[in-house]
Amino acid sequence: MMKVAFIGGVKFSHELLSIILDNEWDVSVVFSYNDSKKKYYSDIANFGELTKKHNVRHIQVNNINDDENIKILQKINPDLILVMGWSQLLDHEIIKIPKFGVIGSHPTELPKFRGRAPIPWSIIKKLKESALTFFYIDEGIDHGDIIDQRKFNISNKDDATSIYEKVIDLGKKMILDNLVILKNNKIIRKKQIQSEFIENWPKRTMDDGKIVWNNSSKEIHRLIRATAFPYPGAFTKFNNEKLIIWKSDFLDNLNSSPGLISEIHNDYV
Repeated sequence: MMKVAFIGGVKFSHELLSIILDNEWDVSVVFSYNDSKKKYYSDIANFGELTKKHNVRHIQVNNINDDENIKILQKINPDLILVMGWSQLLDHEIIKIPKFGVIGSHPTELPKFRGRAPIPWSIIKKLKESALTFFYIDEGIDHGDIIDQRKFNISNKDDATSIYEKVIDLGKKMILDNLVILKNNKIIRKKQIQSEFIENWPKRTMDDGKIVWNNSSKEIHRLIRATAFPYPGAFTKFNNEKLIIWKSDFLDNLNSSPGLISEIHNDYV
């Protein structure tokens, strides 16, 4: 059976690993983030219970490219490495280990959009659809050959939470389909056509979620949708306290000003 090493640290990673293990694929080792990363990712997952249940070796790391981790992977010598939900680029010493390569995922329609925070940017850029792409990881950023790409719609009612769930649902189907294809050595690689590239999205910071009340209601609503969980949330300040706004909707009151409190209820304002 094909021997797999899995690298992932967030809810998306955990959901995919769970279905891989439930379908009895041979996962030799799982690398996940250690506790030092919790301040950077709000959706960091705990892999301890899952790996213990399936008797899989579990290693928590700060940097996957540390010499110790590279040596572990070299000793295991997996046929395939899956990188699902991991922000660090891989060292060449890791990429060259598995004979079936290293497969990564990116929730955009590669090669059109590359880079960081793809789900928030998809909303901010007003995209009507996006995709989950599986591709071979090379030493570039999201540049490798595509092996699978499946699209999903983005409506005006979608926020980061609902899009994240769409990506998870697609990912669980795609990972099982492609593991079978890889095992049977029938994978079809599609080169990324660089002329289709549109832009590279930069990393977003906490400050990017600050609401500017002079912006239009549509822009503010879009920002709130884009920064919903698992992201840090849009925020404003009131009496020097930071208030996080997770959801919003439009009111028909055309006489009110942006940011003005119109109603107060027990569980929302």
